Amino acid sequence: MPEPVRFTHVVAVNAYVYRNGRFLLLKRNTEPKIWGPPGGRLRRNEDPLAGLCREVKEETGLEVEVLAPANTWFGHWKNEYFLLAIDYLVRVCSGTVRLSGEHSDFAWVTPGELREGKPVRLQPGVGFKLEDFQNAQRLYDLLGVGEAPAPENGR
Repeated sequence: MPEPVRFTHVVAVNAYVYRNGRFLLLKRNTEPKIWGPPGGRLRRNEDPLAGLCREVKEETGLEVEVLAPANTWFGHWKNEYFLLAIDYLVRVCSGTVRLSGEHSDFAWVTPGELREGKPVRLQPGVGFKLEDFQNAQRLYDLLGVGEAPAPENGR
């Protein structure tokens, strides 16, 4: 008799939301309390693109269109389980940023501001790195997505 299928890790999706040269970052309420793009774990048998749109809508109130995959990451997350993360470039279709209870704050920031650590400081060794945002910005430029309207409640 064949052995039952055992899943080896959890899958998460993240959205690089980019407008007018700035990325949308959210401040997590739970450990690690880091700044990062919207996203989260997929539900059982959930399509990654549908899960990404659901997570962004739940966390920010924004409706997005997925443009392209940007990055993958695999590693040990919070010393609890292995995580495969798939990061995507997205375009905002509609909505105003409205945070869920998972986050305490949001900011629209440039890669230059991230490098300087103002107004948002990335935590070295935990979560997203400056290079992740620089690579995402280059990919947006290569795709020639064009500028979206300014955020209605930008900072």
